[in-house]
Amino acid sequence: MAALAAIAAVGTFTACDDTASNIGASLTGQNVEIIIDSAYTVHGKPVPVPYVSPRITDQIIGRVDIPGYGTLSSDVVAQFLPSTELDTAQFTAANVDSISILLQYNRGAFLGDSVAPMGLTVYPLDKQLPSDLNSAFNPEGYYSETPLATKIYNTSTFYGTATEQAATTRTIRVKLPLSLGRDLFNKFVENPSSYADGKVFARDVFPGIYMANSFGNGRLTTLSICGMTMNLRKIYTPEGEEEPDTIDAEHLYYLVTPEVINNNNITYKMDEGLKAKIAEGRNIVTAPAGSEVEFTFPTQEIISKYKASTANLAVINGLSLEIPVDTIENGFGVAPPPYLLLVLKKDRDEFFAKNKLADNVTSFYASYSSANRKYSFLSLRSYITEMLSREEITADDYTFSLVPVQVTFESTANSGYYGTTSQVESEIYPYVAGPAMAELLLDEAKIKFTYSLQTQK
Repeated sequence: MAALAAIAAVGTFTACDDTASNIGASLTGQNVEIIIDSAYTVHGKPVPVPYVSPRITDQIIGRVDIPGYGTLSSDVVAQFLPSTELDTAQFTAANVDSISILLQYNRGAFLGDSVAPMGLTVYPLDKQLPSDLNSAFNPEGYYSETPLATKIYNTSTFYGTATEQAATTRTIRVKLPLSLGRDLFNKFVENPSSYADGKVFARDVFPGIYMANSFGNGRLTTLSICGMTMNLRKIYTPEGEEEPDTIDAEHLYYLVTPEVINNNNITYKMDEGLKAKIAEGRNIVTAPAGSEVEFTFPTQEIISKYKASTANLAVINGLSLEIPVDTIENGFGVAPPPYLLLVLKKDRDEFFAKNKLADNVTSFYASYSSANRKYSFLSLRSYITEMLSREEITADDYTFSLVPVQVTFESTANSGYYGTTSQVESEIYPYVAGPAMAELLLDEAKIKFTYSLQTQK
């Protein structure tokens, strides 16, 4: 009869939400009992993660030493998507007046001391970048040791005009050799098809840049825009005029976009005290890279207890997992990662390699609640119903990874509701925006399994 009840439950799953609302809505008659089973424990262990493979256009430059966390540094390799609209009707290469790299970041998009001087050196790539880069990529051998430019910068808002101080974005301008701008212009004139797309441009014209932190310690800055801008200036005397005139044009002709290769080369040296805690077996996650947590979900125990208690018709209403968090004392106020991805261990690498989104069957995400100090995975119902439908499950079906991630959203119009929108996740990738860490208190995790049971009298 237990097997019959499980089959009946599978047949009525679609009648309920993934949450615990409308409990027992598909059952009829009297004698409906609501079962809330929370007598489960979770076991896990920390696992080392030497690198991650995020695909983001944001760039991170700088270095910070954080007591209790460790040392984190990042430099960048990047290709450019070129414009196909250089104005060759009015200008020639001789009219290239200047070329610069523009690095734009949002106000406050840094960690550390805003006034500390930091040095940035830009090198030209002289070799094609491989397509399968990750955060541990070593650019040695891919760039010329002769730099294009150097720059000392800070992120303070106390400098500049009143308008600049109040701006929501700030810009670091790095002036490049004039010869580079004129060479890029000439190559467009000679063969416009070489500007057709980023791959062709990197192969035939300009392989890209390597930006390295060359001086200073104490700040990581997250750049949202990286591009090369050219200023074109033509001085001429119009026909019939005695005084010369000037035509100026400045455009962001080359831009780092998702269509080209862009990679943050991240080096993380973990604090010795943090290493000791992980060596003790404490379930600590760090980002970017460093440590994740692998754990066993009590799937078999849940299924066994469910089948043993369902003598007749039953409907599963909900399954949730709440993981309490303990912050780790450190020198910079490093907080837990904003989101955790819960994904089957066997699917972890493929999830990121194929840029997947959570399917709420074998992969889920939860945001960190600083008020409650926990991550709450509230909609695991589809996972357990999928496991119940199988004749056999193995360790691969209940061994999960907990991965620090960033989730981005986009607004979509709601069908049938004029003028309303909703936020839908558009990307999930390993968290690299800055240092993050937390201890996951798995021994205090709460699993709540809810189902409705109809008995016959």
